[in-house]
Amino acid sequence: MKFSVLMSLYAREKPIYLDQALNSLLNMTLLADEIVMVLDGPITDDLQTVLDAYSDRLPLKIIKLKQNQGLGRALNEGLKNCSFEWVARFDTDDINFPDRFEKQIVYIKKNPSVDIIGGWVVEFENSISDAYGLKKVPLNHLEIVKFAKYRNPFNHMTVMFKKKKVEDLGGYRDESLYEDYGLWVRLIQAGAKTANLGMPLVYARAGIEMIKRRGGWSYAINEYKFQRDFRISGFISYSQFLFNIMTRIPLRLLGGGVRFLFYKNFLRERK
Repeated sequence: MKFSVLMSLYAREKPIYLDQALNSLLNMTLLADEIVMVLDGPITDDLQTVLDAYSDRLPLKIIKLKQNQGLGRALNEGLKNCSFEWVARFDTDDINFPDRFEKQIVYIKKNPSVDIIGGWVVEFENSISDAYGLKKVPLNHLEIVKFAKYRNPFNHMTVMFKKKKVEDLGGYRDESLYEDYGLWVRLIQAGAKTANLGMPLVYARAGIEMIKRRGGWSYAINEYKFQRDFRISGFISYSQFLFNIMTRIPLRLLGGGVRFLFYKNFLRERK
C-alpha cells in the first residue's frame, strides 16, 4: 500500500532538527513512497543544505511557496501534490519511531473502513534520551468523538488520513492553533471513522519554549473563537462550550513556565 508523507518547512526551523526528522524517515521499517515537503516561503541556506543532503536518499518532492502562508495553507498546497490515497503527516522537528508506518499500515489493512489513524507521542525537549512525557489520546471511535468535545483527540504529527476525505471538506483551514483540531472535528461531523493506536509513534519536540509560544491574549481569543464555532456547528453543547472556555482560556493566560508545569504534571504521563 503506497502512501505519501506531508511536511511543511519554514525559515525559522533549525537545520539540526530537520536533519534528525529526515534521518528518521530513512530508518523506517516501512519506507514512504514519496515525501511532499512544502517550503512555506524562502528558507535559509543552511536548511537548503540539509534538504540537498537527503535529495538522493529520500523520495523528496519539493513544493515552493513564494511567501510564508502559514501551516494550514502550506499543507493544503502539499496535499494537492500527494500522489496516493493515504497521507501521513509529519513535522520537521520531530522524530519517528522506526516502526510507525508499518504499524499504521497493518491497522489500515485490517480495518479498511478507517479514515484517520493516529497514535501517542513521547515528548522531549533537547534529546530523546531525556524524554519527559507520554501524551496519550483515546483509541476507539466513540472515545475519540467524546474526547474531541473537550480536547484535540489526535497528535497531529502521528496522523495518517485518506486524502479524498480531507479534500472533500476543503482541506485544512487557515486557523492558527486549530488547523488540525478544526479539521478533525469537521471530519467527525462528516461521518469519518477514526482510531488511534495505543502506543507511541513519534518523538515530539516540546518543552518550555514551545509552551511559552502558545500563550497570551491572541491564543486566548483564538480559543474562544473556535470553541464558539464548535458550539454554533452543533458539535458541542452550550454547557460544554462554557466548560471549555472556563478551563482553556485561563491556561492560555498563565505564565509560560507555569503553563508548562501544568501540561507536564496534569496532561501528560511521566515517561
